[in-house]
Amino acid sequence: MAAAARTSTSASPIGRKVPDLTVVHQTGRPDLAEVFVVEMDGKFVELVDGTDGVLPKQDKWVINVSTQFGCPVGCPYCDAGGGFKGNLTSDQILDQVRWVLGRYPERLAADCGKLKVHFSRMGEPALNDALLEALVQLRTEAPWPGVWACLATTAPRNRAGWFEDLRRIKSELFPGRFQLQFSMNSTSEDQRKHLVPIPHWSFQEIAAYGQRFFEPGDRTIVLNFALAQDVEFDPDKLAPIFSPDRFAVKLTPINPTARGRSNGFETLLRSQAESRLDEAVERLERLGYQVVISVGDPGEDEIGSNCGQAVTAMLAQDYPASALS
Repeated sequence: MAAAARTSTSASPIGRKVPDLTVVHQTGRPDLAEVFVVEMDGKFVELVDGTDGVLPKQDKWVINVSTQFGCPVGCPYCDAGGGFKGNLTSDQILDQVRWVLGRYPERLAADCGKLKVHFSRMGEPALNDALLEALVQLRTEAPWPGVWACLATTAPRNRAGWFEDLRRIKSELFPGRFQLQFSMNSTSEDQRKHLVPIPHWSFQEIAAYGQRFFEPGDRTIVLNFALAQDVEFDPDKLAPIFSPDRFAVKLTPINPTARGRSNGFETLLRSQAESRLDEAVERLERLGYQVVISVGDPGEDEIGSNCGQAVTAMLAQDYPASALS
């Protein structure tokens, strides 16, 4: 176990004191991604200080933060699920951003070509009202032109008001600089019920919201498919529902998480079977969709930079079983 460390300085690039976070575990590479497990109120969250693996930080900087302690969704391939212990406050969410920015000289954040704050680490952001307040605070504290907000969600049901507030905040504070991603993972509604085991929007409901969310100048909304073998992926099921003018399709591997392995998930991308996707990708492109195949750097798997991996590994190695309850 890495020794607990406290990091604090007197000033922050976003005009506030850098928070005194307790880092209990750290892994990674500065040229790719550094993953930190932070203790807050006796519970653990993960945050990532990363790059896109190609561009230097001054051109593109990615900060990935948690919005909940654990995650109540419990996707069967994600290590963040289980042991859910509540929502972070808006300050706890932004303290992760403040702490990462405080590791570097002030001008790096202000002059960064693209500073991408990604609310997609541990937790389902749409189940935390404080995330909306954190977005407003972020825009106030970080008014620089390079700042982007990004959010990945499973589209939980009974959160219509939250999503409408998100749409308003995007339009008012992040026009053209907000990336919304829906975790789809199958073109079968029945399979998605297993892959996302909480009540969630149907494909038609996601499409209807996307029609309202998207405005001229916005980035297209991403439909993310972390594809496992033996999971349906049929482009012809997407075309009647999702307009390629508003939605793009992103294909990613199933990450090698402990939970995914125990549940028998095998990735389609990065496997000998991935050539089966060639025809589907060609079909999507003929239908007019932008298709992004995001495999990532193999070093990310070695680091354990996928959601929940760092906390899971740390608890398994360094803490008694009672710490998981």
